[in-house]
Amino acid sequence: MWMLNNRELAAVIWLGVATLWILSTKGGRRGFVGIATAFLKLQILIPLIAMLAWVGLELWVGARLALWNPTLANSTILWTLGSAGVLFFNCTEIDSDLHFFRQTIVATVRVAVFVEFFVNLYVMSLPLELIVQIIVLALSLMVAVGDQKPEYKPAKVFLEWVLVVIGLALIIFSVRQIYLDWHQLDTRGLLLEFMLPIWLTVGLLPFLYVFSTYLVYDSAFRRINWEAKDRRSRWRSRLALLSVLHFRTDIVRKTTGYLYLARELSETRTFSAARGVVGELFDRLKRAEQKKINEKEGLRRYTGSQDLDDEGRQLDRREFAETIDALQWLATCQMGWYRRDDRYRNDMLKILGDKFIRQGLPQESGITLHVAKNGQSWYAWRRTVTGWCFAIGAAGPPPDEWKYDGPEPPQGFPGKDSVWGNGPFSDQVNCNWR
Repeated sequence: MWMLNNRELAAVIWLGVATLWILSTKGGRRGFVGIATAFLKLQILIPLIAMLAWVGLELWVGARLALWNPTLANSTILWTLGSAGVLFFNCTEIDSDLHFFRQTIVATVRVAVFVEFFVNLYVMSLPLELIVQIIVLALSLMVAVGDQKPEYKPAKVFLEWVLVVIGLALIIFSVRQIYLDWHQLDTRGLLLEFMLPIWLTVGLLPFLYVFSTYLVYDSAFRRINWEAKDRRSRWRSRLALLSVLHFRTDIVRKTTGYLYLARELSETRTFSAARGVVGELFDRLKRAEQKKINEKEGLRRYTGSQDLDDEGRQLDRREFAETIDALQWLATCQMGWYRRDDRYRNDMLKILGDKFIRQGLPQESGITLHVAKNGQSWYAWRRTVTGWCFAIGAAGPPPDEWKYDGPEPPQGFPGKDSVWGNGPFSDQVNCNWR
């Protein structure tokens, strides 16, 4: 019979309280109905049932191999609702992460898993579990908020230490209980419970791979169906895609991301021509990928170098691309605001949160922004890890744009400081922007 221990019961109680609170608001009820409706759609319901059937097959095999028995029902249900659910809804990342399977397997046997299993061996009384869980949840939420604001970093570090102390207290409690109950421990049962999430996760990976492949090709085929005029053209395009790309889902996603591919496939008249269209784009993607690999190798090889290439550009280009992307995005935002307010914003970094993580810069970007008092000119600059500086700005309304890179940042606005060159779009002082 499935019985909840105090820790699980406390979690269910808090989950119920949170659910009731959400349902007490109009927006919460609307969101809940939306989520429930989404789960009932066949596109989600059928794969979800298929995954549950696969898990059932795993359990049947596990029972045959004496790895599973009904006493593990609690842990099995919690794993299905937790880890399996997360993997199921994240399986679209399989093709974009070359090491998805290895990282998933490693994650199931990392040190934290041992600690978590050890801490959960024994539970406290229900009132204590309720108190500890709400405290841990509140502290975790505050740590997450502190991650978003650099000024909250000291408080974040303190709260993390509080969480560590709580974790150590739970470990000490488990150690004490193990010592007291040492002769009564069911070592085989504990080993089976520890191994359960490991072999269930590993066993689920083949299903996730097949499901991910299906999702990628389903998206590609839908785009082909939209463009193709007849059934023969659709089948020719599908077979061409399969015969060239096979089951390399990462390449399938990238290739079918080009909007014109489905159109070109639909216009072909022979299977050979359709294969040629896919093959040409595939080769282009491979060359682009090789270029990225060469650039990474160049970054590694020329780290610390002061030499220049044949075009006079720095060989050590660490953070160059990321800095250029960030400054270009800042310039785009400034242009947009100018067209709305007829002036550049001196608080643009605050508006953007000074966050350029998407461009590859660290949490604190290091970008410095200067805007004229009349709001009609501006510039921003950043020093890369190599010491080389990049700057972008404008001396007038859009599309005016000035770019600069050099060993030191500009000391004045474009058009006034000579380091910016003779005019906007000048290529004399920004060769490393290319």
